[in-house]
Amino acid sequence: MKKILTKIEAKLLESFEQKIGILDWLSAFSAIIVLRVFIEFFLASKAISFDSILIEYLHNFLFFALAIILVWLNLSFFLKVKPQKLSKLLFWSLWGILLPPIFDMVKTHGAVYWSFYIVGGEKFLFEQYITFLSGLPSGIVYFGTKIIFLSSIFLSGLITLIKTKKIIRAIFASIGTYSALFLIGAAPSIVALIYYFFDQTKKTGSLQAYQIIQLLATSASIFGTTLENFSYALPYNLEFILFPFFLALLFLFLLIIDKKKTFAFLKNARMPQLIYHSGLFFIGLGLGIWLYPENSKLTLFSFFAGFDLLFGIWAAWLASVVVNDIYDFSLDLISNPERPLQSGAIHKKEYIEIGWLFFYLSLFSGLLVSIKFAGLLLVYQILAWAYSARPYRLKRFPIIASFVSALASLVVFFIGFALISGDQNIQNLSWRIILLLLIVYTLSLPIKDFKDIAGDKKDGVRTIPVIFGEKNGRLIIGTNFFISFMLSVFFLDKKILFFPALIFGSIAFLIMQNQEIHPRKVFWWILPVITVYGLILVKALFFD
Repeated sequence: MKKILTKIEAKLLESFEQKIGILDWLSAFSAIIVLRVFIEFFLASKAISFDSILIEYLHNFLFFALAIILVWLNLSFFLKVKPQKLSKLLFWSLWGILLPPIFDMVKTHGAVYWSFYIVGGEKFLFEQYITFLSGLPSGIVYFGTKIIFLSSIFLSGLITLIKTKKIIRAIFASIGTYSALFLIGAAPSIVALIYYFFDQTKKTGSLQAYQIIQLLATSASIFGTTLENFSYALPYNLEFILFPFFLALLFLFLLIIDKKKTFAFLKNARMPQLIYHSGLFFIGLGLGIWLYPENSKLTLFSFFAGFDLLFGIWAAWLASVVVNDIYDFSLDLISNPERPLQSGAIHKKEYIEIGWLFFYLSLFSGLLVSIKFAGLLLVYQILAWAYSARPYRLKRFPIIASFVSALASLVVFFIGFALISGDQNIQNLSWRIILLLLIVYTLSLPIKDFKDIAGDKKDGVRTIPVIFGEKNGRLIIGTNFFISFMLSVFFLDKKILFFPALIFGSIAFLIMQNQEIHPRKVFWWILPVITVYGLILVKALFFD
């Protein structure tokens, strides 16, 4: 026995030295979830539809991702090792995700249990926790899931005992794993308790299971999007809330793994562009609310759905940043040597993996609401790739580059609008608004090129500041801003906007001509001018 334990310990220590990258983890985990859904639908003969398969995939992904990260952090804490040293061990544990439905099918001769959640009020949750789920009938929690949960708890303690030789620590490691899995298993109940704690329409102390189901399993509209399949309302609604918690936990996990690299990447996010993209989303959202007020009801789930889509836009931008930095490596050595790839803060392989992670998270966030949003985010990514990457590298051609950037901006605007309009998409959106935005973005977006003049010139990227020089470039872009303000008067057919457009367009022009404003900071001077005029424009359109 001692010899066996020695071999196990040796293998365990060997696995601690082998690390698995983000891309391998993402690919393997996604594939395992696909296999899990295949088992549940095709082998267990569940009713099949595209919506049901998609919801099950997204829901399983979030449930098991949260469970694995929590267990991972718990083991890291009690083993006193960095999380990356447990990557191979946890990587092999992924196959356990496939076992619960297989165990169910063996027991039931082909069927799987419907839910793996613990649903009840405060007292019920406490009783279930201290009695180790002993009061649950088999129909509430998967029979197979119980087996895997027990195995995970036992193995957590065993691994800790073998590694540390401390029984008390092993016991607490088991309790930590149990608590993490219980927390995920009780997610609907915890969400309901937190909601009613703030809402005050029901007392949390007397909350019943049916009230939790009423809150989370109703097929309510998410602004303009309605789920037709009522039987999947619970996982569909819960996904919107689980996703932000998954992101927070993932961020914490990455911080623990490598704080310097995490902050280096976030510092490189280009805050002006994040603000710009957020503004585009909210402009589309606001216009959608004006045209479809009947779809504008804000609920718990629509709030989180809106946040999830906004994060999807941020993630799409961050993925495009990775592509841009890789293909702009030589010019950024001159213009932006502080960037993580250029400074060596993050190695190229790791940087590419981070790019794929955000690309995946972007599409994932879109799928949470509807496949059309994932499609729009994919279109954005394609445009961003064509803009930066070879062989196209459209950023080399001044007018084409601005036009492609304008199209990508328009896609973000459409996402905000389509969230409210729902099945109407952009049918009732005036061509005047679409054309105005396309022209304005094309004229104004070259403002971002001033900070890269030296690098662009060396790399053969022909931007307006490179072709005409900084002084003349300021004159051209300043004129473009003035024209953009004035075009809003004619395209929107609002004479009341003439003097505000003239005043704010002139201010924007003068800001661009001020040589004392550094090219890297000129956006921050222009932003409040655009914001104030935007508020005037909203008042003129919607309230006059």
